[in-house]
Amino acid sequence: MVSLNTTASDAGMTRDLAARLQHARESERAALARELHDELGAILTAARLDVAWLAAQQPCQDPEIARRLQALRQLLGDGIGLKRRLVEDLHPTLLTHLGFGAAIEQLLVTNRERFAGKLGSELDKSVNLTGDAALALYRVAQESLTNIHKYANASEVRVRLVRSRGRIELTIEDDGCGFDPAAVGFGHQGLSGLRDRMLAVSGRLEVASAPGLGTVIRASLPAQERGRVDRSLQEAATTGSVSPTAPRQHAPTPLHP
Repeated sequence: MVSLNTTASDAGMTRDLAARLQHARESERAALARELHDELGAILTAARLDVAWLAAQQPCQDPEIARRLQALRQLLGDGIGLKRRLVEDLHPTLLTHLGFGAAIEQLLVTNRERFAGKLGSELDKSVNLTGDAALALYRVAQESLTNIHKYANASEVRVRLVRSRGRIELTIEDDGCGFDPAAVGFGHQGLSGLRDRMLAVSGRLEVASAPGLGTVIRASLPAQERGRVDRSLQEAATTGSVSPTAPRQHAPTPLHP
């Protein structure tokens, strides 16, 4: 009995530590996002207005100067767009203002614009997470899709969000180059951070991958009741373990029609 109580206590302490680390990380991200939005945004906007004013003056007789002014306006516009994307990546305002479902849908729209292959999705509209749980799953989706763009060389990606047997499950599957989880561990491509995020909300993260056979990332957590997480239930839960997939008996199922 003593051993069981100690294990439960240790699991609770680990979840508390993971939650504090995630709150600290998100606070730093939010502060950086505010600075980018306020300071860098003001500089870029002022520069763009000045260039627009110059271009609106008496038409320049030198076509090269006119061309360079137009190019500068375009560069400043691109810079403002990049700033907005960075701010949203650092601190997802859509999640705060429009809710989890809308934020995930917009994340998929943005990634479809950047992804050369096919990005399919299946989203359960009844899933309406809030608070830390919503942010944790959003970050799993965001960082997983970023890793796919950077490393996977995939031609097809599928994102699935469902409610099943009292849990919310997010699955992100790609047909890219894959890797060996047993060889690289959870420090690979940000998986350690994803693990900590799910642990902080009593969730689980599973990774199935093999070289040449793509990757499946599955994150799940207890379904929220009455639109919010009951933290007392989280503290009592013992399902907060997160572990990489053990040496596989079967390779992950490739994405094929």
